[in-house]
Amino acid sequence: MTETAQRRRLPRRSMEETRALMLAAATEVVSEAVNDDGEEAAAAALAHIRVKQVVQAATRRERERTGREDIPPITIGSVYQIWSTQAEFQADLLVHLAEEFAVLVPGLPESLDRFRVAAAGNVPVTEMVRQVLSENQEHLRRTPLFRVILSFYASAGHPRVREALARLDTVFTGAATAAWQGLLDAYGLRMRAPYRVENLASVVAAILNGLQIIAIVRPDTLHDPEGSDDWSLATRSAVLVFEQLTEAAR
Repeated sequence: MTETAQRRRLPRRSMEETRALMLAAATEVVSEAVNDDGEEAAAAALAHIRVKQVVQAATRRERERTGREDIPPITIGSVYQIWSTQAEFQADLLVHLAEEFAVLVPGLPESLDRFRVAAAGNVPVTEMVRQVLSENQEHLRRTPLFRVILSFYASAGHPRVREALARLDTVFTGAATAAWQGLLDAYGLRMRAPYRVENLASVVAAILNGLQIIAIVRPDTLHDPEGSDDWSLATRSAVLVFEQLTEAAR
């Protein structure tokens, strides 16, 4: 088979497929950078991402996915057919990162089923809250995107950045609110007036996120004041808030 014929048999990517590949590769690159303690990596993370890095990562991902090393490298020129400037690419990447990060852990359907089973099994509601928030806290600790998203808050004066961060908050708070409401319903609880379940979702998220930020530089911050390995300062604080803002439904 001639080289020309071989090339004709190579998989073709649509513009949308290339866009998705580039965003996935960019997420990988920026996540690796934020976990690297070298000066170059730190600078790259602060500058967010460069198209050249992403093109190389995208080419590698595509070759690994297809198992074909003969796939031609993705060119910077093909990227600029999708994003005319690097600034446009970075703005689109920010929206993508925000959507990737705005995931409820555990997922909403799993959480709702879990709450109903726990309530039926007489698991105390505070223990259920501890378990779920401990898993969420561990997810934050293990997720490089948490630090990446934090870096964008320094640029929140830019309308596109602000829009992406607001979208992240809206998506996450919506899912978290539904989960909290499911927990209240399962245990026959309600919010104390004048508080709403959205307030509970926002305050608990602020506690977990805020203490996790401090723990990046001071890991001992999260240690449980009562000395339990199952609890942390974050989960203790969140449960105290939960108990103050909720009451038995009548």
